[in-house]
Amino acid sequence: MRRHEAMRAQRATWDTLWQDIANYVMPRKAQITNLTLQPSTEKQDVLFDTTAIRANMVLANGQLAWMTPHESRWFSFEPPAELDDSDEAKNWFKRCTEIAQAALSRSNFYTEIHELYLDRGAFGTACMFLEEGKRQPLLFDTWNVGLYSIAEDEEGTVDTVCREFELTTIQAEEKFGEENLSPKLRKLYASTDVNNHLQKHWFIHCIYPREERDPQKVDGENMPFASVYLEKETRHVCRVGGYRELPFFATRYLKWGSSAYGWSPSWVALPEARQLNFLERQMDALAELAAFPRVLVPSGMDGEIDLRAAGVTYFNPANPSAIPREWGTSGRYDVGQIRGDVRRKAIEEAFHVDLFQMFSRLDKQMTAREVGERSGEKLTQFSPTFTRMTTELFNPLLERVFSILIRGGHFPQPPQSLLVQDPASGQVFLPPPRMTFNSRIALAIRALETNSFARHMDFLGSLAQMRPEVLDNYDMDRIARDLARNEGLNADWMLDQKSVEETRARRAAAAAQQAQMQQAAEMAQAAAAVGKVPADSPIMGAMGGALGL
Repeated sequence: MRRHEAMRAQRATWDTLWQDIANYVMPRKAQITNLTLQPSTEKQDVLFDTTAIRANMVLANGQLAWMTPHESRWFSFEPPAELDDSDEAKNWFKRCTEIAQAALSRSNFYTEIHELYLDRGAFGTACMFLEEGKRQPLLFDTWNVGLYSIAEDEEGTVDTVCREFELTTIQAEEKFGEENLSPKLRKLYASTDVNNHLQKHWFIHCIYPREERDPQKVDGENMPFASVYLEKETRHVCRVGGYRELPFFATRYLKWGSSAYGWSPSWVALPEARQLNFLERQMDALAELAAFPRVLVPSGMDGEIDLRAAGVTYFNPANPSAIPREWGTSGRYDVGQIRGDVRRKAIEEAFHVDLFQMFSRLDKQMTAREVGERSGEKLTQFSPTFTRMTTELFNPLLERVFSILIRGGHFPQPPQSLLVQDPASGQVFLPPPRMTFNSRIALAIRALETNSFARHMDFLGSLAQMRPEVLDNYDMDRIARDLARNEGLNADWMLDQKSVEETRARRAAAAAQQAQMQQAAEMAQAAAAVGKVPADSPIMGAMGGALGL
């Protein structure tokens, strides 16, 4: 409880900032500083422009489609580097990849990762939790911002989290068991009153590295990471357990200085969103004024003005000043539109909308080279946050997915060549796999290297025509393989290096044999031609003299 309260106090400033962002970027989560706020349209009622909301949704939708697509394989398990040449290891990890992909598809992963993308783009910090489910081996949960606090270790990795969450009495009994509830909740559960069963209660869940444990034991209280559940009101301990590996994954869009929390596109877009909201409100007022103008009425015509369509108003023609007229309706609506467009563009650039909607906005006359150059420029801006997401989210998440599935017996028996013995303890273990990513974003970032090579070869082409030996500076085999990987070519379509060398050796041997046969044929032909030279030919005489005939 002291750990939770101290971390929550450090987070208090962020709650206020996140609340301000939520008002303009994600109103459905705008109860950060007021957890008792019930679902309503109160926050939307003061919004006159939703550009920031839609931009964050485009960013989240684009990341889901381009980084973790449900319909295609976006990652692969690969054997450790020392087993790269083992077909047995490659085939086993390939089968594990297929099983893991199917398990993710059956779970709630894709709905929860989309929620994480929304939080990460809006607030700069997002956290996903993965545990073994009762009906599915994988159960994901993206925690709401403002309900959890995080802390880093000395290397800057988030390894501690404390969160608050609500459960009804029935849900608490299902999660912890009646015997593990406090006397108060057991009494409510035993009641026949349905309202008692549906009453909500706050719980605290803390996960942190366990300092004191017995590594020889594998029970929950001796795992590397501790897991403690408490009832918040009574401070009753409901469960003490642990995890072999970190079960949550906190990812930051970009780091905010030395803080554990992150910086997001919303920080850039927030001033623009505020100004655009104010501008749209004024523009709406100006449009209403143009549609329903103010009318200046002479005092003597009170009650005689008919403002209805086709209405008739009588006035005295002898007194022109007594004619009703519009007043105070001047305004530059076009200037407001220009200012609004500038701010919308700035918001969309902050959320990388131009990257994820790039292909729908490209000029139809652009060449493939021009498309590559433009996409490379935009990907360069997105690459830093993609790298951080790979490190903080994808790699640890997939490692935990792999561990859960292999412990649950969902993978086939690993081959003996993969097992490694720990020299210290003598225990045999399976080393973790390497992760490779095949999503469109990952391939597009790797394609920047391909584009650079293409530009370089265009420059080098004319030089190579004059000096072909300059190509000796390049490892063409490695370049060819890397280019194929950059383009996402199926790895099974490429021969391993050993097979390539054997093919070249056979080709060289066949070429040498062919050359020998060609040389023998030429010599035989030459020898046969000697006998056909006329005896009185000067050539024949010269040959005879040379031979001493």
